[in-house]
Amino acid sequence: MLSAIVVSHNRRHALARTLHELAALGLFDAGEVIVADNASTDGSPAMVRTEFPRAAVLELSENLGVEAYNLAAAAARGDTLLILDDDSWPDGPSLRAAQGALATRPELAAVTLLPVHPSTQLPEWSHGPEHEAFPLMGCGNLIRAAAWRALGGYEPSYFLYRNDTDLALRLLATGRGIAFDPAWVVWHDSPAARRKSERWLRLATRNWIWLCRRHGEGLTALAGMAMGVLAALRHAGPSFGRVWCVLAGAHLGVTQEPAPAGVPRTGLAGLLAFRLGFSRARPEPR
Repeated sequence: MLSAIVVSHNRRHALARTLHELAALGLFDAGEVIVADNASTDGSPAMVRTEFPRAAVLELSENLGVEAYNLAAAAARGDTLLILDDDSWPDGPSLRAAQGALATRPELAAVTLLPVHPSTQLPEWSHGPEHEAFPLMGCGNLIRAAAWRALGGYEPSYFLYRNDTDLALRLLATGRGIAFDPAWVVWHDSPAARRKSERWLRLATRNWIWLCRRHGEGLTALAGMAMGVLAALRHAGPSFGRVWCVLAGAHLGVTQEPAPAGVPRTGLAGLLAFRLGFSRARPEPR
């Protein structure tokens, strides 16, 4: 059974659209849908209970960030988890293809779907061809529930951003694969994908440096840190305030201790490959 897990915080309208799309895909009939609400104040939990009574609602008393996914996954009954943001939903044929890959390839732990904006039809990532060790999971991925639970899911200390890459690297370090096919799409209706917020610039930079410290060693870790900061500065643009957010995040990443990785270090070869691709991502509109 497939358990779709959606985490939301104060985005009631986006959440409603995502749940409508999941209903159209038949996920309420063929599986279960769990909404983990991070202490929204906009009436999101009440909306879900009224408009989507078949969805399970996990209503949290405080905003726990990505820890909400772990709590929902602990309650999920399915053997496969579909991990979604509150503004993302899978393309139907892509979901079926990804499920088929997991069903027929036991060496895979997860499948990453390519985020594409539903209006512009533009992908959020630059990417190559199909890949079986993709070091990223993003806003729409399928993962075996047993693999998720064996590693504890997302690392809560990240709060937001880079937690998916961290989990991907931990999965890959166990010898399991993560499949990626650019034809397999998750629709992501997020303005943040086009222009990064100041919070993203700060937290994503801090968390990227944590990634390098958790998973890399020596010069490869330093190179990964440098490329991450440079890519964040590119997203910041010529704004002093936004550049300051990047520098503040870099300072936190260096001075604060990341949580232990909990798996053998395998270097940053895959991580650096992604970093290079990310640095060539589509320019943001000004």
